[in-house]
Amino acid sequence: MAASSHRWLHEQLPQWEREGLVTAENAEALRRRHAVDDSQPGLAQILMGTLGALLIGTGVIAVIGYNWDDFGRPVRLLFAFFPLLGSQLFSLWVLRRGHAAAAWVRETAALLQTLAVGAAIALVSQIYHLGGDWPDFLFWWALLSLPLLWLLKASAVALFYLGAIALWAVHQCEHGHVWHDSAMLYPLLLLGLLPFWPGWRFDKPLSLSLRWAMTLSSGFGLSAAAYEAVRQHFGKIWGDGESFIWLMVMTVTLLTLVPLRSSALAAPARHKPQVVLGFLFLIGFGLLMTFQEPAEEFVKHLGKAVGIPWALGLLAGNAVFVALALWQKRWALLVVVATAAIPALSLLPGHALAPLTPWLMMAYLFTAGLGLILLEFAGKRGAPRLGAALISLLILARMMESELSLLAKGIAFILIGVGFLVFNLVLGRRRRPAGS
Repeated sequence: MAASSHRWLHEQLPQWEREGLVTAENAEALRRRHAVDDSQPGLAQILMGTLGALLIGTGVIAVIGYNWDDFGRPVRLLFAFFPLLGSQLFSLWVLRRGHAAAAWVRETAALLQTLAVGAAIALVSQIYHLGGDWPDFLFWWALLSLPLLWLLKASAVALFYLGAIALWAVHQCEHGHVWHDSAMLYPLLLLGLLPFWPGWRFDKPLSLSLRWAMTLSSGFGLSAAAYEAVRQHFGKIWGDGESFIWLMVMTVTLLTLVPLRSSALAAPARHKPQVVLGFLFLIGFGLLMTFQEPAEEFVKHLGKAVGIPWALGLLAGNAVFVALALWQKRWALLVVVATAAIPALSLLPGHALAPLTPWLMMAYLFTAGLGLILLEFAGKRGAPRLGAALISLLILARMMESELSLLAKGIAFILIGVGFLVFNLVLGRRRRPAGS
């Protein structure tokens, strides 16, 4: 349950006790089970702290900038470091208060110091005419702000850090010459957020906004790293774009398979963005591989992609995560992720199955969709709506490729849509408790 749901429950319990719906003992048990954690900042607190810090920082910069030309170098240096010192003293005061400090105060202190770090870097560079490019500035700004994540656990700084390292990684594609100055450094930068990784046992759950930010940042950053790995391996990217796509597929499967705590397995889909986005990508990839021409082109480059050292690391990570998913019995997840493995059958000796890749993919997607439906009706944990959507999309893809008239295709689309809605209605009624 989300924190807002916990608060709603706490507000309703007194009324339920008065109406006799729950006993005092049951109400107290519910309060303990669904305790409200006010130490985690809500969205409103984050926005309030962020807005306050931005206004203060902007005001200080405007005041200093108004008289900037009249100041000598020592005074300019003083203005560069004085806000940083002030923000550090504020952060020290917040740390000394510990859990007594409100969440929005921690957010404000951390963001003020982050802005002060960026302002100090920019001002010193301007005072001494050091020059440099904005990606280098962004890189060092994010890196110097990293300790605030460990000390103050500030969500706003975490969002800034995730966005900064992803933007830097994407920019470094074709700009970096060595691995530590290229997008291939991104995985090490992501390690800076170790306390926020989903699936690890830390004392505070990861907020929904940070889950989505981490997933999007990881997707862009690791895709940029895959692009750079292909470029450095072949010395170019044009002509080997299919190899890059294969590395992207391996990256997506790795992110989709990220281990989760047992308590998080039953969470709503919106709390698992890596699974939602991974499913969308892999299902789209599977449907694309049911078409003959793109399937032949991608299969042709699969052997080259597997020979890239970066791909070997991705495959090793996928193997570990697949083993963990088997241990946690995440069958629906494994069924979708296995879509990426079907084209690998073309690598078998003789490559006899390579021309059959579209047919194998169609057969697998249909069987997988049907299996996800039957698991639910067999009393096991399946994904019937996902299975029905998979079969519907597969039929639609085949209809689009067929030579039927536009009228026949339109009627078929309508029938499939009606069938999908009826199935959704039947499933909803089946899950509704008796007597409701």
